[in-house]
Amino acid sequence: MFRIFEYCRYRAGPRVVQNDPPSIRAEFAQRAGDNGGKLYGCWRNMVGLGMSRDEGIAITAWPDEAAARRAPAPGQMITGSESHIMEATIRPKDDDPPTYEGVYVFRWFDVPAADWQPFCDLSDAAWPNMEEVFDVNVCAFWRSLDVAAPHSKTLLLTRYGDLSVWEASRWWNKSVRAADTAMTHFRNRTEMVTDSIAYPTLPIF
Repeated sequence: MFRIFEYCRYRAGPRVVQNDPPSIRAEFAQRAGDNGGKLYGCWRNMVGLGMSRDEGIAITAWPDEAAARRAPAPGQMITGSESHIMEATIRPKDDDPPTYEGVYVFRWFDVPAADWQPFCDLSDAAWPNMEEVFDVNVCAFWRSLDVAAPHSKTLLLTRYGDLSVWEASRWWNKSVRAADTAMTHFRNRTEMVTDSIAYPTLPIF
């Protein structure tokens, strides 16, 4: 299994993401394959919700950090991009691409490096209950290699059945009693988070 991943927030030409998403996926797949990696997944924005109309996110997997950093910037249909090199932590368990239909939310967390392990442990403890109660799959929990102590940046990738599931599964939104275990862990976890931002997306299969 590849343990190193690259997060790439990309921008394409006008309406390309909306009109020809398979071409975006194919470009990232070829870039990874030509340079010793593999495509983990490719996503498009939800018609400008959280990102601009012509943006999306691609995740590629690599055998090591050096290979990820050597890969050329995406070109052809991609007009701009910004990347983070990351390492897999407690999820994903493998580098197989997620294949669930639904809404995928990429959420970045800024956490002091000294608090990262308890932050990780609380997340891991919460997810089984959350996945049991809601139509949710926690796909990945990557830690950025581009941010050094005393800071840390972590990317959580979660698939929801739809946006109503996302809303129902918020700890601050009077969630169902069956999810109390998860919500307690999330409530405690938020005390460690210094900043957070989320981007809802749709998969490009």
